[in-house]
Amino acid sequence: MRRPRRITGLVALVVVAVCAGFGAHQDGIAGAVSALVGGAVVIVFLGSTAAVLGPMVKVLPHASMATSMLFYLTKIAALLALFVVLQDFTRPAGPLDRGILSGTVIVATIVWLVTRTIDDTRARVPTFDLPDDSDSAPDTLEGQ
Repeated sequence: MRRPRRITGLVALVVVAVCAGFGAHQDGIAGAVSALVGGAVVIVFLGSTAAVLGPMVKVLPHASMATSMLFYLTKIAALLALFVVLQDFTRPAGPLDRGILSGTVIVATIVWLVTRTIDDTRARVPTFDLPDDSDSAPDTLEGQ
């Protein structure tokens, strides 16, 4: 069986490159760096879910919900801390442009979610297991 193509990462990189070009046009090297930082935040934040939880769910499927929630809360705390740190690096005092960084985060997140949805709807994931025995007919009610 042929595996479906996953386009999310590639499309995200293209969007970040476009945002970096726009940032460079608007604000020079600081704009390009701001867009690259914003794109890296989105790719690491959203890409880490599949990279970390995918193998973990295969090993411990019974703990997948608890692990997912713990990982999600950890990512939210890390993202909050990162934005507090980035606050000091944005203008007027820092080298990064707040508008370009924020715009890149918003655009890259929307594009990531749309392309990830497309990837997941094209994936062929079995939703149930067929029984091993020969009696695969559904049960019937007695007396009908």
